[in-house]
Amino acid sequence: MAREWQQTKMSNYVMPNAVYYQTLWAVRDLSRMEARLEELALKEDSVSSGLVKERKSAYNKKKSKVEDAAIEAAVLKQRVSGINDALLEVPERYRKRILDNIIFKETGTGYSDKTWKVWKQKFLYGVARNLSMM
Repeated sequence: MAREWQQTKMSNYVMPNAVYYQTLWAVRDLSRMEARLEELALKEDSVSSGLVKERKSAYNKKKSKVEDAAIEAAVLKQRVSGINDALLEVPERYRKRILDNIIFKETGTGYSDKTWKVWKQKFLYGVARNLSMM
């Protein structure tokens, strides 16, 4: 696998390596997170909202499945929206190229314009900022 490199000429957007790689993997995980959100939404729709289960001991010992699903959905929504919001900061003509490079590891050969690399760095910095890594 080819190594990922930051655009170090843009010192305002250079991140620590650990943050840079976490950001890359968060973007690569975007489709799984979106699929999981849809799955959680379908489960939520199928659960009857009229039933309430109450026991004193249940509140002290463990969380319910509904609570776990709600927490997971909230975290996933925050991550997905953080990535999508950062993508909206990139000009539309570079969005697909950047995502293809990050997710599918496509090289930049065949593109005479290298400006997409600058936007890739800005996008990843935006993702790190939106996900509270920076």
